[in-house]
Amino acid sequence: MLTKVKILDPKKKEKAIKLLNEASENFLKLSGEVEKDNVEMAEFLRKRSVEIKNNTSDRVIQRIGEKKYLKDIERMNLYSKTAFYDFKPTMLKKLKKAYRMFIYGMALYFVLAGLSTRPELAITALILAIPAILSMLSLQRRGYTGLMLAYAVAPIPIIQSAMLVRMFYSVVTNPEAIKKAAELLGKSESFVVAYSYIVIILSIVDFVLLTYGIYALTKHRHAFL
Repeated sequence: MLTKVKILDPKKKEKAIKLLNEASENFLKLSGEVEKDNVEMAEFLRKRSVEIKNNTSDRVIQRIGEKKYLKDIERMNLYSKTAFYDFKPTMLKKLKKAYRMFIYGMALYFVLAGLSTRPELAITALILAIPAILSMLSLQRRGYTGLMLAYAVAPIPIIQSAMLVRMFYSVVTNPEAIKKAAELLGKSESFVVAYSYIVIILSIVDFVLLTYGIYALTKHRHAFL
């Protein structure tokens, strides 16, 4: 039907046809992989498909506007990708694992910011607190904004985790640094060494959690709307 529409610019029409064909292929693939009968989502997708079909004419497109019509097609293409997470619990389980890795990584980052002896790290953590919380809440609802916020906040904690490993490793490998830190903190040298190793281990864990979490979220980016 879309091939008969004349009101659309040829390039826009070509893009719309491509998006619809891709959506059709995605739904066809999903039909053979369904693990859960999500009746509510199936009905929602059916209504959207019928709506696009009914709107595919020069007269209707002119009435509702070209922008809205093309936007509806883009959304349908997106739904065809997110639907896998609504009909396949195994994929949703993988997504939740990625989400938990990111959450644990960010939580550990804030702990490390408090354990660090450098005040600038604590200040940075305070600045990132609100966007990090918003990201977690949005990701839980599979919001695309949450994914974008995760991309924005994660690099700094990842870099700072690596910095903490380097900083505290330079302490435990230097007897003079251990002695100086012990005097400055009013603690024993054994305490400084143990404290440093704890921070190093936690920083490595945090680095792994966040890098893997972001990688996994990116891998499942089509789950977000």
